Amino acid sequence: MARIPYPDPASMTPENRDFLADLPQLNISRMLAGSPCMFRPLTRVFSAYLNDGLLTDEMREIVILRVGYLCDSEYEVSNHLRVAKLIGMDPARIDALVPGKSQAVFTAEEREVLRFVDEVVRDGGASQEAFDAVARFMPSPEMIELTVVIGVYTMVSQICSTFGIEPEEVPIANTGIEDIKRAVIKHS
Repeated sequence: MARIPYPDPASMTPENRDFLADLPQLNISRMLAGSPCMFRPLTRVFSAYLNDGLLTDEMREIVILRVGYLCDSEYEVSNHLRVAKLIGMDPARIDALVPGKSQAVFTAEEREVLRFVDEVVRDGGASQEAFDAVARFMPSPEMIELTVVIGVYTMVSQICSTFGIEPEEVPIANTGIEDIKRAVIKHS
């Protein structure tokens, strides 16, 4: 159970109430709506990499799930396991994202990205060796996006843990990614 109540939409500004109504009904969105100055800007950031990002859908989900596991975020892991399945990720690859499991199902480049993710989450930044290994195959704009995604999901995991945000009782039917984009465009 959440440590504080989700905000009552009736108490929100009409703009934020309408924006929330147009988003997929995720508990993280409901909680963030309680901070009027953070809610819409953060959702725009989420939409930027979810809908317009340079990382492939599968690479993005590899990164998000790994962060969720490293941060012990039941909320992020449950939601992004659903997304990974909906985008068609191989179940063996999904399972291999659990820390300590064999990464043999991943390419050499993907294993370098996983090392990069692990170091950024664990140490607050990638070592020069991990940075250089990823920079050999990933252009700078993608590396920036990669690091932003790691940071955002570390933050979201911390928000979920701090506020006791639990997975939705009824998961949304689709990924929700396109719904976020539509809401951001509509309310921009």
